Amino acid sequence: MSVTHCPSCNTPVPPGSIFCDNCGYDLRSLAAASPTPAPTYQVPLPEGDWVCPACGHPNVAGSAFCENCGGQLAKPAAPPPAPAAPPPAAPPPAAPPAAPAYTPPAPQATPPAPPAPPVSPAAITGHLVIKASNVSLPIPPGKQTIVMGREDPVSGIFPDIDLDPYGAQDEGVGRRHAQLVMQGGQVCLEDLDSVNGSVVNKQRLNPRQPQPIQDGDELRLGKMILIYHAS
Repeated sequence: MSVTHCPSCNTPVPPGSIFCDNCGYDLRSLAAASPTPAPTYQVPLPEGDWVCPACGHPNVAGSAFCENCGGQLAKPAAPPPAPAAPPPAAPPPAAPPAAPAYTPPAPQATPPAPPAPPVSPAAITGHLVIKASNVSLPIPPGKQTIVMGREDPVSGIFPDIDLDPYGAQDEGVGRRHAQLVMQGGQVCLEDLDSVNGSVVNKQRLNPRQPQPIQDGDELRLGKMILIYHAS
C-alpha cells in the first residue's frame, strides 16, 4: 500500500485523508492526480519507536507489522558497539637502584711509636766493710758518684762516706781521697789525687783513672782496707 505525503510539509498522511494533520493542507486535489510513490525515508521518532519502511508510520517498538499499512517491520540495526578501550599499558619495570660506588677505606696512618722513656743510669748499690773493725758502711742510695774521705766543716768538705770516725786520719785517708763512680753500668774506684794513693786488690791506681771493681774486691785508701759488696 502506497503512502500519501502532504505536498506542503511532506508529512505522511493516512490514505483517504482530506486535510493534512500537520499543516491543514487540502488533500482533495491529490485524489485525481496519479499517485506517485513518495521516497521512503526514516522520520526521526521518539526514542524506542520503529518506523515502517513502506509508509513511514511510527510503530511501537517490537511490532512485527506496521499498524498503518500492514508492512513487515524489521528491527533497527543496533548501533555497533563502541570499541573497547585498550587496557592501560603496564608501567615499565622500575630500574633497580644503582649500587653505591665503592669507596676504599682511607689508609689509617700508623701512629708514631711513643718515645722510649729515658733510661736512668743505674745507681751504685751495696755497702763497704772496714776490714780491721768489720764495721759495715751502707752506700747512700740513688747516687752514681760516692765520694769517700774525711769530713772537714771548716773547709766545707762533706764526703758521701765519712771515714773520720773510724780512724781514717791515722790511716792516712785524705779529706777527698777517692770515689766510687758508675761508668757504662760498671762500678769503678777512682783516686782523687790523694797523697797516700788508692789500691784495688794490691794494684795501685793512677789518679783520675777509674778502675772497675767487683763484689768482694779489696779497696785500700792510704792504709785503711775496705771490702766492697755489691748488695
